[in-house]
Amino acid sequence: MPDLRRRGLIAMSTAGLGLAVSGAFAAALGGESSRRPGGGEPYPRERSDGRPWDEVFARMPAELSALIDEPQHAVQLRWIRIVRDARGHRRYVVHDRGLAPKRWFPAASVAKLPMALLMAEALQARGGDASTLLRLDAPPASGEWSHDEPVEESFLHGLRRTFAVSDNTPFNRWYELLGTDAVHRRLVALGYPHVRLIARLGSSDPEANRRSGGGAMRSAQGEWRRFPTAVGRARRFPFGAVRVGDGWMGDDGVVIPGPHDFSRANFLPLADSLRMLQAFMWPESVPAAQRWRIEGGLRATVLHALAARPRDHGMPAYPEAQYPDGYARWFFVGDGRERYPQGLSVFGKSGMAYGSLSEVAYVIDRVSGAEFMLAASIQANADGIYNDNRYEYATVALPFMAAFGRAVLESERASAGRNER
Repeated sequence: MPDLRRRGLIAMSTAGLGLAVSGAFAAALGGESSRRPGGGEPYPRERSDGRPWDEVFARMPAELSALIDEPQHAVQLRWIRIVRDARGHRRYVVHDRGLAPKRWFPAASVAKLPMALLMAEALQARGGDASTLLRLDAPPASGEWSHDEPVEESFLHGLRRTFAVSDNTPFNRWYELLGTDAVHRRLVALGYPHVRLIARLGSSDPEANRRSGGGAMRSAQGEWRRFPTAVGRARRFPFGAVRVGDGWMGDDGVVIPGPHDFSRANFLPLADSLRMLQAFMWPESVPAAQRWRIEGGLRATVLHALAARPRDHGMPAYPEAQYPDGYARWFFVGDGRERYPQGLSVFGKSGMAYGSLSEVAYVIDRVSGAEFMLAASIQANADGIYNDNRYEYATVALPFMAAFGRAVLESERASAGRNER
């Protein structure tokens, strides 16, 4: 299933993060509003013409910008420039390129963003917080779950594993507790009817994925509150059959020729995942019905996790030599071992699977004062065989994602210098 090269499986302490991005958190948590002065509806999003893309692509190496128009790479891009007026009210200028909301591509670990937010909502509704213990009745029936993984873990512990090193196991724990029907009822209510979170990570068994074994959480009062067992209804890709590629390599190493059926895999349109992030960062920027019900200390904890780099954690430590800033993040730094540029904070989630890279992020640049949001995906699977772990991550996908992020940052800094914001 998803590729293992950048996935950390080290357990994490629940000690304080000690993050060096307090200014970024202050901005994200601040009370600035995107509403018009005096109240009313949020500012409408403004769509631009293609000229800003020309400037961005010109800042990328030519061999990488050329990939954008090559169909085999299926590049999708969204860049939202955030502009604040003198009162701090925001408006959003949206630049899209190649978005295909009805085309399947691997959701991969970006699916951990909504699952984490859904789990946080469930905790808040039941009186829990970040330190709440989550206990399964039994290990999941399918999906990634190591033999020494405990059935009990705090939400904070799982949150850190998820966003620092993109461990798959917390997703499967939360999936087991919430159940697919409850997950999708809430996604529909939030305005995401086409999203499908219908598979544990590491599981290709659709029947097992319909079943959730349940468990319990311990509230602040020390009470154990149940998550019931459930069997969800069968769900598939919402826009018809999904058969892609030239072959599938089975667990026995034998390639089954022909397109592979991904109809019962997870699906998360790129624009939806970025909107989920926006709705969490600034609840007032979306209609009330689409706001995540996460508040107070739990909200602050999730915000910290969204921006934490492996080196920001304490015991047990993630040595930077093994877990650089680009270990599980692709924009700006995914093609090397460099740290994020000075003054840059990045909130979001990335994913890697089957030759596809994707990422959604909110970026604060304290050097220029720029704020923007990015979403991108690219496919790098030249032989068209899925599950063979022969993908062009290092030579194509990672350099593209990092260069794209740097090009947008340079464009944003130049725009801020020209007072065009």
